[in-house]
Amino acid sequence: MGSAGLARLQGLFAVYKPPGLKWKHLRDTVELQLLKGLNAGKPPAPKQRVRFLLGPVEGSEEKELTLTATRVPTLIDHPLVRGLAFTSLKVGVGHRLDSQASGVLVLGVGHGRRLLTDMYNAHLTKDYTVRGVLGKATDDFCEDGRLVEKTTYDHVTREKLDRILAVIQGSHQKALVTYSNLDLQTQEAYEMAVSGVIRPMNKSPMLITGIRCLQFAPPEFLLGAADTRRLLHPG
Repeated sequence: MGSAGLARLQGLFAVYKPPGLKWKHLRDTVELQLLKGLNAGKPPAPKQRVRFLLGPVEGSEEKELTLTATRVPTLIDHPLVRGLAFTSLKVGVGHRLDSQASGVLVLGVGHGRRLLTDMYNAHLTKDYTVRGVLGKATDDFCEDGRLVEKTTYDHVTREKLDRILAVIQGSHQKALVTYSNLDLQTQEAYEMAVSGVIRPMNKSPMLITGIRCLQFAPPEFLLGAADTRRLLHPG
């Protein structure tokens, strides 16, 4: 790819992160592969320099020496002398994912790193699919965590779960209005609330804008949720 390839590395792209992999390790792996591609290109032809070589005078019977100007390649830009042409490449990440989570990471290279800031300021919602298991509790709320509690779940029904999810969504929507810094008495706030575009304007915890049960097959259940938040600046 070389320098021309580096000039073309501008923009945003999405990468799938599998569960069990840290987002930083994924970002570093992508950066390493891009650097390999940049350094895999054919190196440019070496520069030439003039060198005066000492040698006998052609056609002379006596042992006369003379200096002859000749062009020879310079080794200063040789890969074995200079090393790799590209050793670092900054890849920005628009958001984070926990190690056990799987999903899409948005990465930015070159001018695309500045676009990550625009995405951050847009307060885009994120959609999640969460799988849960009734009757078990772990110390870190992950399925591979240490089991700390086990109980029955026969009393849990789809209707009860839906009511709990409705309460959670209602409380988060109230908090969303608080973090939006809007005057609820204004027409603008009313129109934003009706269209569902109210977003937090300051740093906030995760706020669920919508949550519902997608599948209920005890002991397992599947939830679909969307959240919006204003967190630390993307890196």
